[in-house]
Amino acid sequence: MNRDENLDTDIAELTAKAHRVREALAAIKGTGRAANGSVTAIVDSAGRLRDLKLSREALKWGDRLPSLILTATAAAETDAARQADRAAQALTTDPRVQAGLRTVGDALAIDDARPSREPLSEDEIQAADDAYFDRMRRNGWTE
Repeated sequence: MNRDENLDTDIAELTAKAHRVREALAAIKGTGRAANGSVTAIVDSAGRLRDLKLSREALKWGDRLPSLILTATAAAETDAARQADRAAQALTTDPRVQAGLRTVGDALAIDDARPSREPLSEDEIQAADDAYFDRMRRNGWTE
């Protein structure tokens, strides 16, 4: 096999892997529960909320219900991220992909010789806040 044939084979293999990973990511549904299962959140592979199920018992939590919804959603996001990492391993563990990512990372590396930015002093923070609020008062609050 010559070099071009190897390259074509590598590209075909990586394209097929990428397609399988894309399909696996599209199928991910992360699930999280709170309050003994009375609150269930389901998110997609990107962590976007796709479904929220509240049992009749969930209403008894009253003012705590919003917090329980957030807890269930966070658990669902963690579950989806774990599934996404596992699904992407077919690509992320491939030595050809790793070598390519290293090359791109090296090409885009930022020069570490840049001086680091000093944190703002309390006075500078206050001045920036004052300027922001003055500008908002003059121009109007649009949000």
